Amino acid sequence: MQYKKSSQKLEVILSGDFNLNAVRKISEQLDDRTELTVDLVHSRFVNSKAIIFLHQLMKSTPAVKVNLKNPPRVFFELLNVLGLHEEWNLDEIIEP
Repeated sequence: MQYKKSSQKLEVILSGDFNLNAVRKISEQLDDRTELTVDLVHSRFVNSKAIIFLHQLMKSTPAVKVNLKNPPRVFFELLNVLGLHEEWNLDEIIEP
């Protein structure tokens, strides 16, 4: 995992799948930052732990602004299964 920190933002490029291990590493670096960008260019898989983590960040007080780059297709399928595709504003979350 590669990351870049600023005072309010953490930018992460995952070297593998977005799973519990990646969630733990991101949590260690996030601290009290209010913005998180995760590039999933090397991820083939996203599991429910990662989705739950992102959901909790976006619903926390204060909320963390989450941006995702290059999510794999399974990410969208998992959102549909969990019923979050209607709750999340993907136009604001997914970066081109």
